[in-house]
Amino acid sequence: MSASTPGTIDALSAAQFEERLRHAGRFGARSPIPHPLAAALSAVERSPACAQSRLLTRLLDALTYERGDFRHADVSALDATALALAIALMDGKAAGAWRREEWVRVTDSAKDAEVRA
Repeated sequence: MSASTPGTIDALSAAQFEERLRHAGRFGARSPIPHPLAAALSAVERSPACAQSRLLTRLLDALTYERGDFRHADVSALDATALALAIALMDGKAAGAWRREEWVRVTDSAKDAEVRA
């Protein structure tokens, strides 16, 4: 069972989810994504009701606020492009590539796009 949600076998913490995404993405050839935060927001705004967009928004929230729960199935819900974007976001966060204010702005904008959908 996951330590993040007692009694729920399918639950992953945000850290476990990130680890699973990195594992899933290790075999794919990835081109650098020049502006991952902007690309993530653009993807969400294009199709805010789609499952991948909702998952990207949840990942943005997890990276911004260091919280969140995911399911094992969420790992396979991202296509190759969205997976590469997710990994670029995680890499950027780990490297301190953007100020916290930028993370908050993009995360809030992505959530707003979902609400309007």
